[in-house]
Amino acid sequence: MLTVNKMLLIMKKTIIRSQHVQRNWNLEKDIPEADLNLLIHAVTQCPSKQNIRFYKVHFITNRDVIENVHKVTDGLGFRDNTDQFKLTTNSQTLANLLVIFEDVKRSEKYMDAWTNHQDSSQRNWSRDQDMAIGVAAGYANVTAAMLGYGTGCCACYNPDTVKDIVGLEMQPLLMMGIGFSGSAPRRTHHVTGETMPTHKKETIDVNIIS
Repeated sequence: MLTVNKMLLIMKKTIIRSQHVQRNWNLEKDIPEADLNLLIHAVTQCPSKQNIRFYKVHFITNRDVIENVHKVTDGLGFRDNTDQFKLTTNSQTLANLLVIFEDVKRSEKYMDAWTNHQDSSQRNWSRDQDMAIGVAAGYANVTAAMLGYGTGCCACYNPDTVKDIVGLEMQPLLMMGIGFSGSAPRRTHHVTGETMPTHKKETIDVNIIS
């Protein structure tokens, strides 16, 4: 039986593990339907400003679609072991599951919330939408880590091309790979075999006021 201290330790380790991106995958496995449903639950039932809908989300397991999306993520810059700057694709998108957050039109609930205010600007919408997607991606990330999966987010892609490949109505705003870790070290690019750089977590100042 797990004690409270052991449970807290497990949770801390899970949070740290969810911080580390996965760049290669074991594609011989399929994500079980129960896990898929839990991930869907995480990104659709997490909090957002006034519980407003700020995004549409796509869960893609079709390998042809995933491979084609990966091909247009060629904006990832890094320095190799000779300190030469290179551009490559983001193999985080080659996971067993690719999650894409898509832009949506403002709902009636959102517009009604601004009925008595003049400042219903694009700036406010973008701020609230960015927060909502960030929270949702965080929920998906930690949920996936608890289930034992590797993850990685991607924002280096051509949005118009991804839109055409997937058949989206509006622009893709964030992509996230979720899946089974490959046999190589997690920073090894799934296609090229290059070792991608790591970045030490910067210290975040915390002030406790009691």
